[in-house]
Amino acid sequence: MPAQADLHRSGDVPGRRPVTRRQRRWTGGGWGLVLASLLALVGCGHSSDSTGPSSGSSTASSADFGSNDQRKATAFGDSITAGVLEERRRVVGRLSTTNNYPNDLQAMLQGIDPAWRVVNRGQSGETVERGANRIPGVLRADQPGFILIMEGTNNASREDDPAFIVSFLQSMVASARANQTLPILGTIPPNFRNDPGAQDVISSANDMIRALAQAQSIALAEIFNGMNDRSLFGQAPDRDPLHPNEQGYQVMAGIWFGVLTHVAPNGGRSLALRPKGAGKAQTAPPVPKR
Repeated sequence: MPAQADLHRSGDVPGRRPVTRRQRRWTGGGWGLVLASLLALVGCGHSSDSTGPSSGSSTASSADFGSNDQRKATAFGDSITAGVLEERRRVVGRLSTTNNYPNDLQAMLQGIDPAWRVVNRGQSGETVERGANRIPGVLRADQPGFILIMEGTNNASREDDPAFIVSFLQSMVASARANQTLPILGTIPPNFRNDPGAQDVISSANDMIRALAQAQSIALAEIFNGMNDRSLFGQAPDRDPLHPNEQGYQVMAGIWFGVLTHVAPNGGRSLALRPKGAGKAQTAPPVPKR
């Protein structure tokens, strides 16, 4: 049995918010500048159908990690990161800690370097504004070389403005860079609930996320395109179609693995291990069956 990724859960219980359109108005000119710049970038056609790193993503070959651990990645997000399989199991203590993408990702990474560690900092029910407030403390505590940011699902369910969502994701990226941690930004996963409003928000927000990653050379994990398959999510009546199933979490882990090995020094491999097929595309090792 491989070691599990460290899981830090909150006491929050996953729940569904009523869907109402929430208009966000900020004082001062900062909000308008963010909105205008993101919309301008989207209008220029900066979007991608790829599931790999964005073409403008930065690499860690010359990055200064400071005192951070270059073989530690913190997975930061909501219940999709924490690992929720069954909507009806609302007691957090009963949820499986093995079925989540950070645990699968750690198994993949340890296949190329046993020193890798993935810390699961998913928090059920989290919104981007709460995430932006939480991330500095997580960065100080974990001191990771990399942080994998995937937030916005709960805001989309509330039908928050897409630019509002992306502005807080941009704030999280800034916090990571200030900590000398390399951020990897994920697009918001698909929502297969019967929720057209949330789906519209996700589509618009993801266009802005792609544009932001391109403009600021942020490594991008194309979660939406790579996961846009109903069979990768829970099936009724016992499973919630908002959260991936076991196969879906493995696919999600593989997307993050591809980006991490693209941006990490030496491709994330141990210096003691000679990579096979140098110069060829590398694929994620299989996740051991449990």
